[in-house]
Amino acid sequence: MLETKEYEAKVKDSLREYFEKLKEKVEVENQWVPFRGEAVSKYSPRVDIAVGPFAYGTEQYEEKYDKLTRVSRDFLNNLLLSFKNNSKNFSFGSEIITDCRGLDGVNPNARCFMAVEIEKSGTRKHRLGDIVNACSLGRIGIVVPWDQSTLNSFLKITEYLSFLKSKLKPTYETRNLVIVSKEQFLKCLC
Repeated sequence: MLETKEYEAKVKDSLREYFEKLKEKVEVENQWVPFRGEAVSKYSPRVDIAVGPFAYGTEQYEEKYDKLTRVSRDFLNNLLLSFKNNSKNFSFGSEIITDCRGLDGVNPNARCFMAVEIEKSGTRKHRLGDIVNACSLGRIGIVVPWDQSTLNSFLKITEYLSFLKSKLKPTYETRNLVIVSKEQFLKCLC
């Protein structure tokens, strides 16, 4: 069985190969730092795997991200379908889009095309942070739980955020969130 660092390396290589097959030149980085060169007093998370282009400072790549969404449509739609299947017992599952074009415009100031967080351990608060970082930094925020228990935890957190929204409470936007198992993620890349 793969350990997390081995899995992370495999995903990075698989993503790079996938976009090369599509004739798209994109950077794929492990442990990406999104606010490189900006104020040192700012919290700057590390994203397990990020797919560029990477926007720093005032840069924005909304049109490039739209193009990458179009060319990787099959992969993204398979991820969304897997997420929808994972969420079938949760009320927010009915709100999950099945066509990746619905992701356009959700995070116009994304710092990367995809922000992938892989979670094997950690508390629920840590998992909430994974959701926030993935959704805030990526046009598409992908969370890859290591096992079924962790997957269920992420789904319950997302259900809670959806509940808050339904009650008109301050909450976090998760329309660009995708939660899939480590097996589902690699299967969708094939």
